[in-house]
Amino acid sequence: MIAQCVRLLVLCWIGLSGLYGCSSIIKGEGSPVTRYFLLSSMNQGQAGDEAFHRAIRLAIEPVELPDYLSRLQIVHRLGDHRLAFGETDLWGEDLDSGVTRVMVENFSRLMNSSRVWRLPMKNPIQPDFRLRVQLIRFEVDSDGRVLLSARWTLQGAFKDQEFGEFSEIHGGHVGTQDTDAQIAALSTALETLCREIAAKIPNQGRS
Repeated sequence: MIAQCVRLLVLCWIGLSGLYGCSSIIKGEGSPVTRYFLLSSMNQGQAGDEAFHRAIRLAIEPVELPDYLSRLQIVHRLGDHRLAFGETDLWGEDLDSGVTRVMVENFSRLMNSSRVWRLPMKNPIQPDFRLRVQLIRFEVDSDGRVLLSARWTLQGAFKDQEFGEFSEIHGGHVGTQDTDAQIAALSTALETLCREIAAKIPNQGRS
């Protein structure tokens, strides 16, 4: 008799636990919260004395990304051959669009110009230079270090005005669990890349 009572109590407890679990799922209790992040451009005052005061027309092509970065999940590198994809920390926009958007804003501030556009344009304007950027690395590694590496090409209005370089930027160390700090560090690395490219743009523009 006692054994039957104990068994009945156990079954009742399991049933109540199951009901509570279902209720929690329905209410959303205990489920992870999805967070969305955006890269940020440099502030207007950050250009400082390095700002280029010139009337250059610069057109920026959509940034190219490797396949493993072309996703909404924020990517972390765990080693030379291992990646981790965030399940709850996501980009608020396609990463290639976000990088291109920030580059347009950064170059506009660095060059103190409103003549920086993203391609394609609805009303095409002949630029002085077209910029093509291919990101190869753009993530935080297992030590919390930001790495950006990119190939970029500037093509001028004339055939002899085309040149390109490879840039590799090592950012500072940030907390491996601090996504806010990681996105801020990635934004800073992107700003550094824009400064490097802006310094190489010839100071010859159309009137």
